[in-house]
Amino acid sequence: MPNTNHLVGRIYHMVHFDNLMSIFRRQALLSKERIIQEKAHYNSIAYDTVQNLRDRVLVFDSTKGLFRSIHNYVPFYFALLTPMLYVQYQKRIQNQIVILEVERIILKELGILFTDGNASNQQLSINSQEIVRIMPATSKHDACRRRYYPNGPHGSNPNCTNFYGDPIFLDRLNWDIINGKYFTGSERTRIKHAEVLVPDSVSIKWISGIAVSSQAMIIAVNDLSARCGLSSRIPLATYKPEMFF
Repeated sequence: MPNTNHLVGRIYHMVHFDNLMSIFRRQALLSKERIIQEKAHYNSIAYDTVQNLRDRVLVFDSTKGLFRSIHNYVPFYFALLTPMLYVQYQKRIQNQIVILEVERIILKELGILFTDGNASNQQLSINSQEIVRIMPATSKHDACRRRYYPNGPHGSNPNCTNFYGDPIFLDRLNWDIINGKYFTGSERTRIKHAEVLVPDSVSIKWISGIAVSSQAMIIAVNDLSARCGLSSRIPLATYKPEMFF
């Protein structure tokens, strides 16, 4: 019988090895906005066009009572072998990618959101500047709501990703695609990129695993961890070829 407790398992955050020193020194993963504010070293593997879209997606933060760009959140994926990772494989830099693993129980923490697909998929036009404000589904209002400003949407993508603010909605995600191997087609790609969004930062105390794609990277990551005095505080890097293309 399949496991229906979707809080059991892990979520995954990809980082370029060049960013690990900054993460280890701060003992936290930072949102893009915090990285900019703190002028932290950061080697981005994201597309600029997608980052522009994410900057225009504002989600209501119930802990602060205001709308904030999703660049104020640290993103994780539910899925392994995502299209985003495949891009790094095609760019021949997959061997420089480190995957940080966190237990899904973090979803019970206050202010954490999750989505049923790529958060940037909100029917926004790349060539326009409309924004969208999103109210995630909660136990008090079980539908995700959005409004576009000044008007819109103007994009041609027919699909829209929903946001959720309570783990009770985890069963609304398409787990067959998230857990599946294939992601051909724009809609499967969107769903495969279902996200967990943690506001502002994630302490390294949440890291439950560090996956790398080569024996050489094991040595490099563990050496860096030791130099930062973290050997006894975070897991050792582990060679996990099944998590890479």
